[in-house]
Amino acid sequence: MPSGKDTLDLLIREIGRDFPIQEVRVLSEGAVFDVAPKPTGLEEDFDKLRMNLKTMGLVATVKEAPNGLQIGVVKLPVVNGRSVRVNQVMLFVTILTTIFSGSLLWGSYHDSFSLFNWDNIVNGAVYFAFPLLLILGTHEISHFIMAKRHGLNASLPFFIPSIPPIGTFGAFISIREPLPSRKALLDVGVSGPIGGFLVTIPVMLLGFHLTAVGSVAISGEGPLMYLGVPLAMQLVELLFPAAEGYMMHPTLFAGWLGLFVTGINLLPAGQLDGGHIARSVLGDNTKWLGMATIAILLILSFSYAGWLIFAVLIYFLGIFHPPPLNDITPLDNRRKAVAILALVLLLICFMPLPIQG
Repeated sequence: MPSGKDTLDLLIREIGRDFPIQEVRVLSEGAVFDVAPKPTGLEEDFDKLRMNLKTMGLVATVKEAPNGLQIGVVKLPVVNGRSVRVNQVMLFVTILTTIFSGSLLWGSYHDSFSLFNWDNIVNGAVYFAFPLLLILGTHEISHFIMAKRHGLNASLPFFIPSIPPIGTFGAFISIREPLPSRKALLDVGVSGPIGGFLVTIPVMLLGFHLTAVGSVAISGEGPLMYLGVPLAMQLVELLFPAAEGYMMHPTLFAGWLGLFVTGINLLPAGQLDGGHIARSVLGDNTKWLGMATIAILLILSFSYAGWLIFAVLIYFLGIFHPPPLNDITPLDNRRKAVAILALVLLLICFMPLPIQG
């Protein structure tokens, strides 16, 4: 924290404006202010204080104390953001890799495996790459918009290219400062899965329609891969029943991937979207839910080895979710309802056995 009597006097004025100060302690890493209890207006006054201190390069936290509240002030960590050019390059490469994957899928769908067939490339882009990137992009842009709405420093999406059959490992945004409250934690966490799910539904509807219209029969030659069918997909299929014995259209595969990504992101552990949502609702008790999630994934890994990879990633990225700056103000009823909606989405999108050989 900036040293000097002037800085401390400024902090005392800023904090004392809305929080009657009882005691001040200056520490090597910052300062702690014991303040009187605040029965009303805590959220609004603390958020105003947070934004004022942010302009000074400082960050404030508030928590309950035996005789009132305790406000801590430290330096805001300096995070050097990458140039937007990095986002643009990664997006461009991911477009190429998803088009390449889509070309292979389209060729497989129509039994035409030429890598440089223009028809495969165009249809792979239109019927797979575009809908998949639209789902992933909407997911991350929803996070970005909600983060900005809460005044947070967030990056544009980073898309991650990969090899076929998908062509991407997904996308993410980087939030470069602590989350201010439980409300912000839920809003930012849930916005991505809901945004992506709302795009996935019409993609699946179109995919079921194209699968029915195309009616490409399974030849039975070579190895076949069977995909799990989550409850959300079963419900959509009621509108466009899919006949057995036919190959999945690449657009339907893109919709399936949208559900798969939504289900994984909503797992209530660590830094996943579901971890943000769970932390906003359960507070510190979220750690037990995170441990239980990893245990369940380890059990499921005996049927599908991929869950072992996800369990290890969640563990090393961190089971324990850091608290928001204001961990006192509870969620309102509307946000509690949204948290329940997120649980429903998890239940209808998650697939215990996503792939069968």
